[in-house]
Amino acid sequence: MANSNFKNASIRLTFSNGVDALGKPRKKVKAYHNVSDAASPDEIYETARVLTEFGMKPLMNLEKQSNLSIYS
Repeated sequence: MANSNFKNASIRLTFSNGVDALGKPRKKVKAYHNVSDAASPDEIYETARVLTEFGMKPLMNLEKQSNLSIYS
């Protein structure tokens, strides 16, 4: 049976950064590292909401990215 070990996690916030000359949406991505594996979706969302308040751009997307080592 395979096992896994948590290595690290980060959250990526994607902000709307206006539109380009062709009318396509422009995006700005900001990553925050050292996120706990135990962080719940509600805790991550609340953190992203607070971080968004520091800027002027609206939040478009929020992702948590986790890295695991998988071994047997």
